[in-house]
Amino acid sequence: MGNTGRILIVDDEPNARLVFRTTLQSDGYAVFEAEDGEAALGFLNASPFDLVLLDLKMPGIGGMETLRRLRHAGHDVPVVIVTAHGSIPDAVQAMKYGAIDFLSKPLTPAALRKVVGDVVRRHAEGGAAPEPEPVPIPPAPSAVVTVGPPIVDLTPAKRALNRRQFAEAESLLEQAIDLAPNSAEAQTLMGVLRESLGQDHAAYHAYRAALRADPHYGPAHDNLRRYCDRFGLDFHNRSINPAAG
Repeated sequence: MGNTGRILIVDDEPNARLVFRTTLQSDGYAVFEAEDGEAALGFLNASPFDLVLLDLKMPGIGGMETLRRLRHAGHDVPVVIVTAHGSIPDAVQAMKYGAIDFLSKPLTPAALRKVVGDVVRRHAEGGAAPEPEPVPIPPAPSAVVTVGPPIVDLTPAKRALNRRQFAEAESLLEQAIDLAPNSAEAQTLMGVLRESLGQDHAAYHAYRAALRADPHYGPAHDNLRRYCDRFGLDFHNRSINPAAG
């Protein structure tokens, strides 16, 4: 509750727009609807928005073409791509246009709220929240301390990717992976970025590293499967996909 911001829903399915609208309006967002890409571009040319929820599959101008046109028109609004369940979005093409966040239909209100909230906060004025101050721990002789994997904040890297500042994003992701090489999310983002830069072999190894870190991480799974389809590799071969079998 208490959220502010203008969100544009672009989807040719009235029921999908209804679910999105009621969920987001209940959280305080101002929500607008467009039934196709042409209508969406009209909205964007008329007034600014804080976020666009863009369906990938629409008659006429599809989601990716709509994304291309709005970027070429100079709109830098953050975009979340909405896909059908089981479909694999062209993550490389989407990243080139600054879209790195995806939602799969059907989706729950909780999933919608989380992604929308994350993206809106990411681009709020002032950027990422400041890092919390470390909490001092008093010395404890003979105590056994279990050190877990480091937690990295990928917000600056994601914001750079949304803004298509790819050199900065690459540097930030490299720093994140140096700190937390087992971050499946960081490795996957790096894989898509490498692929978009034409560094296919490096992308492949990043996807593999992501799945070694978390065999159940969906974006890594989908991107490696798309990569295998692209190069004729056997996705179900464990020597290629560490999460296979």
